[in-house]
Amino acid sequence: MPLKGKVALFSCKMIVNYLYSTWLLLLLYGIYLRPYAVRPNVDAAALAAFDLAPDNMLRYDLAANITFFNDHRVWAIRFNHFSASLYFNGTKLSPPDDTFPKFKGRLRRHRTVHPVLRGRASNVSAAVAEEFSWQRAQGWFTVELRLRATLTYLVWPTRHVYYYEYDCWLPFPSNTTPAVIGGVKCSKGKRFGLS
Repeated sequence: MPLKGKVALFSCKMIVNYLYSTWLLLLLYGIYLRPYAVRPNVDAAALAAFDLAPDNMLRYDLAANITFFNDHRVWAIRFNHFSASLYFNGTKLSPPDDTFPKFKGRLRRHRTVHPVLRGRASNVSAAVAEEFSWQRAQGWFTVELRLRATLTYLVWPTRHVYYYEYDCWLPFPSNTTPAVIGGVKCSKGKRFGLS
């Protein structure tokens, strides 16, 4: 085999080996070091008011301590956009999502946020009023705290942005106001990849 053929064959083998090694490294990188979802917990939630007035106006006052735990050992998570809203029986009670300042979840650390949702929903439907009366007669009623977060993982050399939505179902006793509960795990987030 002439020398030019040997050099060309050697160059092709080197390129194939380099591409295969890079592909294998990216595959292992994606399997073992990939970013994953963070699941929030409601450590405590205090419901100071949740009453239906005679004119179909629902007053609410909810304060919660929500903890996120970054279990990852390699990357910090940036919460670029975080918002909370209150639902009852599928009806949104709070105004457009209350947003919170940006924050960062450090490696193997907890981060707690304190949303306070207070206000009134006017002209609630008859179905919502009926469901509220029925649940209150049962002794418990459940409100849904929906959290929306835009998480950013800075993974060299790129940045991965994910949009997560979590549902936290908070059961409160109907015979006491204010009511305090704790230890509620939110649902695993619905993930919508952005990048």
